[in-house]
Order: sequence, then C-alpha cells, then structure tokens
Amino acid sequence: MPSTSSATVAEEAERKYSATGDRPLPDLTGLPSVDAIDVDRFELSAQYYDTADLCLLRSKITLRRREGGDDAGWHLKLPSGVDTRTELHFPLGDDSAEDVPADLGSLLRGIRRGAPLSLAALLVTRRHRHRLRSSDGGFVAEVVVDDVDAVRSADGSEIRWKEIEVEWNSTLGDKTIGRFLTALEERFAAVGITRSESPSKLHRVLGDLLPARPPIAKGLIPVRDYLSSELHTLGLSDIAVRRDARDAVHSMRKAARRLRSALQTYSDEIVVDPDLVDELRWLGRRLSPSRDLEVQWERLTDRVADIPVESHREATRARIDEYFSARSEAARLEAVDTLDSDRYVGLLTRLDAAITDIAPATEAAGARPKVARKELLRAVAALSKKVSRRVDRVGDAENPAERDALMHRARKGAKRMRYAIEVIAPLHPKRSGRILDRFDDFQDLLGEFQDSVVAREHLLDMLSEQGHTAETSFGLGILFRIETEIGDAQAAHLDSGWQKAYRAARRLWT
Repeated sequence: MPSTSSATVAEEAERKYSATGDRPLPDLTGLPSVDAIDVDRFELSAQYYDTADLCLLRSKITLRRREGGDDAGWHLKLPSGVDTRTELHFPLGDDSAEDVPADLGSLLRGIRRGAPLSLAALLVTRRHRHRLRSSDGGFVAEVVVDDVDAVRSADGSEIRWKEIEVEWNSTLGDKTIGRFLTALEERFAAVGITRSESPSKLHRVLGDLLPARPPIAKGLIPVRDYLSSELHTLGLSDIAVRRDARDAVHSMRKAARRLRSALQTYSDEIVVDPDLVDELRWLGRRLSPSRDLEVQWERLTDRVADIPVESHREATRARIDEYFSARSEAARLEAVDTLDSDRYVGLLTRLDAAITDIAPATEAAGARPKVARKELLRAVAALSKKVSRRVDRVGDAENPAERDALMHRARKGAKRMRYAIEVIAPLHPKRSGRILDRFDDFQDLLGEFQDSVVAREHLLDMLSEQGHTAETSFGLGILFRIETEIGDAQAAHLDSGWQKAYRAARRLWT
C-alpha cells in the first residue's frame, strides 16, 4: 500500500477544451517556443473514488487509481489556483487492490467528514498525445486528444465524449506561456475548439448529481459565500497540515478564526448556534501551539544576527534550535490528533449544515426573511465601537504586563473587525479594498507587538532552564532586550494606527 511519505508532489497547470464532431487538431508546428513535437497513443484506465454524497467533488478534489501511461498510480489532485492544481502521486505498490489505501483515507478524513470512500466512476481513456518541446529538448507543453468512456457507480449510466487537454510547463514563466497559449487558442478557435465548461473529467460524469444551493435572502449571499469559501480553505489546509506542509497550520487557524468571527459579528442577522462558535474557538486553541512555535522559531533564529558578539551567535542559535525542535514536533502531533478526533469531524459536519441552512435571525420569529445591507453595515459599526474602547483602555494600563494583555485584546477585536469587513467586501469592492489595506497596516503593528511579547516569554523559558553557557545566556539576554524595545515601539503607535484604520472603515456606514 502507498504511504504519504512515498508521495511525489507537483504543480499541474492545464486547461480543458471541447471539440464538436470529429474535427482534428489544428497544426501545432511553429507555435511560440516550440521546435519539436513527439506524438504517441496509449490507453488509460482510472477508478475515481468519493463519498456517497460526493464530498471530494464538492471540494474540487479528485482521487483516482490509474493504470496505463507513464504515470500509473494513485493521484490526489487539490485545487491551488486558476488553471492550476497540486497533484500528489503515490505508487500503486506490489498488490492490485483497488480499495483506497488507509494512508490516503486518513489524509482525506476531514474532507470526507469521516465517511467511507468508494468507487464513484470508472473511466477508460484513449489518448493521442502531442509533446511539444523547445530547441534544447525541454518540455513546453502537452496537447492531448482524449476519447473517454465513463461509467458511474451511482446508477450504472454511461457517457462518452471527446475532449482536449493542454498542460504546460509553468516554470517557463508567465510571459512565455502567455504567448504560447494565446497563439494556440487562436488556432483552436479557427477550427471550433472552445474552453470546456467542466473543470474535470469526473465533474463531467458526476456533476449533475451535485445538489443545487438552496435560495436564501439576497442580503445573506455575501455571508454565505464568505463562510463557504473559508470552510473550503479550512478543508484544504487540513490536508496540508497532515502532510506537514509549510504554513499549513497558519492557514487553517486563520480560516477557523474567520469563520468564528463572521458567525459572531453577524449573529444578530443570521441564526447562529453559539456552540458552533465555541467549537471553532476550541479548534483554534488546539492549533495555536504548533503555529506559534513555528513563528517564534523562525523569528528568534533570524534575530540571532543582531547579537553584537559574533562568537556568541552560534551557541545561542543552537540553544534556540534545541528548545523549539522538541516542542514543535509535540505540538504538530497534537494538531494532527485534533484533526483525527470525532469532535473535529462533528464540527465540520455542523458547519456544513449551518452554511447550507443559513437563515435570517428574524425568520425564527415568523418575520419576513430579509436582511438588508444596512443591517450588515450596522453590525460592523457596532464592532468598531468595541474596538475603540479596547484601544482606549491600553493607555490606562498601570504596568507593562497589563498593557500587554490589553494590547492583545485590542488586537483580537481589530482582527475580528477586519474579517467582518471581508464578509461584506463584495458589496463595496473598491472602498473595502482601501479599508482592508489600512487594517492590514494596523494588524501588522499589533501582530509585531504580540510576537515580541511571546518571544520574550520563550526567551525567559530558555533562560530558566539549566545548563547554560555564558555565551548562551549573553545571547538570549540581548535578544530579550531587543524584543522589549520592539514591543515598546509598536505600542507607541497604537492610537495613530487605529485612527487611520477607523477613519477609513467608518465611510462604510456614514
């Protein structure tokens, strides 16, 4: 059976096209950057897997077991951008079993909400491939004509079609690929080949089984779209955390925070289960240690260069690495254990239901289900008053410890307000863009302050442990002084930073 450690990872950039009838490909010679073309034909057989309710397809993820061609194996494709996907390729192994391997099932546990994976469709593809190369033999692109026969498991129905795929070498650069694609699509258009409406072969086979989104009050559309987008990000980040990908925990924790913030901010406009907010807070807390340690390790490692005595830097760096390495691995295992828990899967299931069944808060009382834009703006205005009060309280702090705690509260409030503005940004795209820029600046100020606070805590922990050399103690002490100065400097700009952000935001409701 394949394991996640045996996977190879690649970024795939491709587009799909439709052709009517038996129209042949146009001449591919003479395209920009193309000097040679290799042609071959072969057959592919692929089994696609999903849950009974198509959780993977709804998340724009495909999982298949392919035989034939030069990339036989298990393929997991994850969305990563326009025309791009991240593909994880796992070897088939020595056996011929067709059940999804346990390691792959674990990787997708959150996406599938704990439901089993089973065969969703079988596709047989007769492929006519054209490999386009540069003068030095380098790969430019691959243009394939696929004749596809598909059978879906749900009802045994069969479908047959022809499609064209173009996959290119994204490392050649945007300009080079842009010229190539423009020229190619001009030739395609001349013979009636157009962009496909289906994002994948599997979507073409199963797309009509996906449920339509239920109609909702017009004013709630931005809220539902925002929640759906963040839940999608949470799911993809879940996979990345399990793979131990860089910044995955950060992305996941941020998505959880945005979901919680939106539910809290607009709780007067939509029906919100308070337990759901608490569960998102629990998830964030479980993920926090792993992310915080990752940030602090990198921060203090970079800061070692500021130690004035060069001979003390190496010892200090070694002590920092020793301190964080053990703690980071333990925190990562805790994060993965959280994602494997029934409580986490239950949270995802409840979020699915909350977003699908989103309704105005007044609906429960029998009032007409309507939410106006002004009500969403009113929620943001009310939140701005809370943040202002938190900022004002910082100036009343009687000691540094109290100041640090009040600054942290102000930071959390400002972050929640930023996320609330993100929700309604589609209603005022240009104005919201400028406002969010101001909030980014304010969050940078507060984030740098909070990072300095946490850094000092870690430095004190390191200094309190036994076995320090004089060089290490000196270096850690210097770093503590630097972090203290950074925190004081950021705190001095709190009021002016907030006023800039607030003045920009209040244009939404005044």
